[in-house]
Amino acid sequence: MRTFIILLALLSCNVSSAEDYDFFESKIRPLLSKHCYECHSETNIEGRLRLDIKAGLLRGGNGGPAIVPGFPEKSLLIKAVRHTDSSLQMPPADFGEKLTSTQIKLLEQWILTGAADPREGEFETEIEQNAKQHWAFLPIVKAEVPKERHPVDYLLEINQQERGLQPLPTADAGTLIRRLSYDLTGLPPTLEELETPLQDYSKLIDKYLASEHYGERWARHWLDVARYSDAKDGVLMYGDARIRPFAYTYRDYVIRAFNQDIPYDQFIAEQLAADQLDLPENSPALSAMGFLTLGRLFDNNIHDVIDDQIDVVSRGLLGLTVSCARCHDHKFDPIPTADYYSLYGVFANSEEPYDRPRVGEITEEGKAFEDAYNKKLQEIADRQSKLYGETLYAARSRTTEHLVRVATTEPDNTETTIFFLSLTKDQLRPQITYAWRQYIAQHARTGHRIFGPWADLMQGGELTPDLWKEQGIEPRVISALVKDKPQSPEDIAKVYGELLTNSWGLRSVIRDKIKSLESRSAELGKGIINLADLMAGGDGLGKGEADKAINPVTGETTTGSTSSIDAGNFDTYLPAENPYVDGVFIPQQKSSQIISSTGLAIHDAPIGNKTASWDYIKYGPSQGFTSSSINGIDYAAEPNWMMGLHANKGFTIDIAAIRALHDFEQGEFKTVIGHGGAKDMSTIDVAIYLDGERRYFQPAFKAQQSGPELSIPLSENSRFLTILITEGTDGNSHDQGFFGNPRIEIGKDAQYQAKIRAQRDAIRREIETLEQQYSSTPDPREDELAQVLLDNSSPVWFPKRRLYFYLGRTDKDAYRGLLNSLDSIAVSNANAADRAMVMVDKSDLTDPAIFQRGDPTQLGNTVPRQFLKILSPDRKPFERGAGRLDLAHAIGDRDNPLTPRVWANRIWLHHFGTPLVENPSDFGLRNEPPLQLQLLDYLAAYLISNDYQTKALHRLILTSQAYQRTSFIPDTTKFLRQNEIDPSNQYYWRFNRRRLDLEQMRDSLLLASGLLDRTMYGRPVELDREDNNRRTIYAFVERQNLPNMVQVFDAANADSSTALRPTTTVPQQALFALNSPFIERVAHNLATRIEANEPSHSIELAYKHTLGRAPTENEISLGLKFLATNELVDFAQALLISNEFWFVD
Repeated sequence: MRTFIILLALLSCNVSSAEDYDFFESKIRPLLSKHCYECHSETNIEGRLRLDIKAGLLRGGNGGPAIVPGFPEKSLLIKAVRHTDSSLQMPPADFGEKLTSTQIKLLEQWILTGAADPREGEFETEIEQNAKQHWAFLPIVKAEVPKERHPVDYLLEINQQERGLQPLPTADAGTLIRRLSYDLTGLPPTLEELETPLQDYSKLIDKYLASEHYGERWARHWLDVARYSDAKDGVLMYGDARIRPFAYTYRDYVIRAFNQDIPYDQFIAEQLAADQLDLPENSPALSAMGFLTLGRLFDNNIHDVIDDQIDVVSRGLLGLTVSCARCHDHKFDPIPTADYYSLYGVFANSEEPYDRPRVGEITEEGKAFEDAYNKKLQEIADRQSKLYGETLYAARSRTTEHLVRVATTEPDNTETTIFFLSLTKDQLRPQITYAWRQYIAQHARTGHRIFGPWADLMQGGELTPDLWKEQGIEPRVISALVKDKPQSPEDIAKVYGELLTNSWGLRSVIRDKIKSLESRSAELGKGIINLADLMAGGDGLGKGEADKAINPVTGETTTGSTSSIDAGNFDTYLPAENPYVDGVFIPQQKSSQIISSTGLAIHDAPIGNKTASWDYIKYGPSQGFTSSSINGIDYAAEPNWMMGLHANKGFTIDIAAIRALHDFEQGEFKTVIGHGGAKDMSTIDVAIYLDGERRYFQPAFKAQQSGPELSIPLSENSRFLTILITEGTDGNSHDQGFFGNPRIEIGKDAQYQAKIRAQRDAIRREIETLEQQYSSTPDPREDELAQVLLDNSSPVWFPKRRLYFYLGRTDKDAYRGLLNSLDSIAVSNANAADRAMVMVDKSDLTDPAIFQRGDPTQLGNTVPRQFLKILSPDRKPFERGAGRLDLAHAIGDRDNPLTPRVWANRIWLHHFGTPLVENPSDFGLRNEPPLQLQLLDYLAAYLISNDYQTKALHRLILTSQAYQRTSFIPDTTKFLRQNEIDPSNQYYWRFNRRRLDLEQMRDSLLLASGLLDRTMYGRPVELDREDNNRRTIYAFVERQNLPNMVQVFDAANADSSTALRPTTTVPQQALFALNSPFIERVAHNLATRIEANEPSHSIELAYKHTLGRAPTENEISLGLKFLATNELVDFAQALLISNEFWFVD
């Protein structure tokens, strides 16, 4: 029924009647004409917004669509005329008076009923008109080139001749071969390769392209674009926690992709949607999706994560800055905000799963990792499901509080900054309050079946039950309002809150209460009170709940584990959330320690050596435990139970509260004491007090030793039982104390048994009453009111993947710790089989809504997931899943003029040092046509005609005379004049001399010194680790604490896509060359390598290993003079830091 009503409402918004058009002509057109046309019509289009035609309203201006038919609260026009936002006020305060409330209501009514508008007409912005002639959006035109001419040289020559520029001659063989080797492999040529005659130059190209080191060199160029990093970007993330465990599989994929020369359009498809391609199971190609998943985390702000994905795809593949349309239409390019959100929807409907697919073989050594990994995955899934259910239940249970907030307060910033919230378990979730505000704004209107009366009463109306019946208002809503007669907004909200909560939760509450009573009845009479159950929030009759715990710093009941707990309230006794646990404390070096809420103190507590505690007080074992067994009995396995108490902490049980609940007088505390840490790693001190008197003390209790069975009698006057564990020796790293089957046993005499029978009879009667109540309560699955809280469109519903943002701080920390522990397992296990950092489609696909002015809480029109209009005028919505594969095909389409141009330009850049298009990642309207547009188009067309094979384009470029020219400018008037005419070499009449980049420099130094390890692929190694001799592409790529070498030598910034690395000359580079430990290490190794009986022989060896040539007689003479007064290592270092070594001519 509810679905049918919503469908009718939607249909009524889209079908306009003659009456609707009359309303527009009589009420709305005059209003717009008088107050809006002066600034927003054909003669004056401020902010790119036209209000004199229907298309202008729907399209909107810089801020997005002006109206959302059917939804006045979503419409920017309504926000503007209300003047509730100081940054959006129309008419402006300095232009005219604000619209009257009557005028605003007319606009609201018009939009609510569908915004009927007979005005026809389309318009193009100036940007759209310019885009039609913009060179980058026009089809690629392949120039005609004489068969006998090389295309590159022929097309360059046209511009050179026009400007009277004469190209320089070909470089000598040694220079050219060194240039080629560095360009294609990133390494210097061998001595044998340097002897290659120029007539075999083409064969040498093929050799280098076939080299496995080609992929290593060209993968690094792409990784700059892909903003590759092995690190997360979380604040205060150190050690293993900062590492993305399988990021390197993307780097390895890119290397293999270049070596295999897979077509560029396939390369794109695999990076965006390998999961949707017809690939073998566990295919390494799945790792390609690291292109999407390895960006920054932005403190879990998913909107920024998606923006980063849009940015790397659009700038990296298309050369367009689509992210500039996030808050408004692009200011320079034909990219409306709607297009941005079409792409947003593609990635918002995709997610990175916890369970990453395996792409490597499981070795015998790796089986243990697989077991641990899968066990942790199941733990995460179980925890997520449990927390999700609890959080939804809590949100629904507090509906009344949320509605009161909506009715009595204005929105505040905390309601929309959910990524940074840190709330206690009991605090109201502000993002749910905000969702209720949005929901009420959309549904509270006269005549709405549920919220119609809300709208009427909140506007000061009277109770009108007869009218409401005529309008079809839900009878229970009418009945509740008539019964309670609410007098204020708060009263109205309370009526609605109670009504909705009962319609959803009454059955659930009754069912849970029956279940609890049945469990309690079963446990009565057993004479055992389970004290571990208290740690799980229970009352001692339950069996406990695995992984439930008490936070020793706050006293809150929480879930999961945490690591080291540093807090400012050590030595402070804090009350616990569970009424049967009096309180908690973390003892330190004090002579007196408070251990109860009554101020009871002890003076002989074992003193902790550290200012920290570890983990919570747990039902079950503490984090990092090695064993849960005592004397051969596993207390983590049924029918046993255990309580984990990692040093340093203590707690006090309120025996009086337990006695009042369980109705006993005397009893006995019993348990077995254990230490679950690693053997020989640590000891613990265990102390137990009864009413402040120490009844048990065991210092230096060793890990996994036989544990004593303890029994302490409890009298009818016993009140406080205190348990305390501190570290005995080396801090709290392995101090996992625990108690097996901790319990209070109570007597079972005839008087006690009579009390039990009476309690069971009372419970049975209560259950019968509840069962009758349950059968008469409507099933919420079929109840229209209950569905307000249960439907997926409900303000109290959110998808499970968003759970983290709705948790209290203790649960959030524990949940994040659990997720991090999954990564830690992978990081710490070198035998783990490789896994891919993939994306998959979500199960519940939705079309995205435009965020008005970029604000995710201000939702506008929905848009389909589809490609950019400027590149696909006849586009259709993506059909397959989230649309990632459709997007990849649209980008790689052979008719798309941008993709091959962008890729050809990047390849040219890395051969010549300068791009044909000045900004390789921005081909938008701000870029004038490149000087060599004909050449760029020829390269792009050549790429397509060769099935997008990158190596074919390499061969074309490398066989040109332009590439083979010398960089040395002759000292003649003609060429010196040419250098004045074209100092930046825009016309490529000479070759550009270039300094080695970071990777080339470091790899060459290692190679020259004989240290280079050419092992390919695998896990990254810290760059500045002394024994790291692998190629630099395999170094760990940081995001925050960058190694000095990376900072000094212009490495790419992994925070965003890098199109072009800067080239700087700064003093730190010279200091690095002269003083760094790395240079000293390679220089010493080179000196050892070239040591010979004759100094002249050492000099010859040094030149061959560093510069790839023999020294001249003059160089030998200078070298001998140097060695006469200096060490050989100094001579080696001098050559290693020479310009000839560090530059490619």
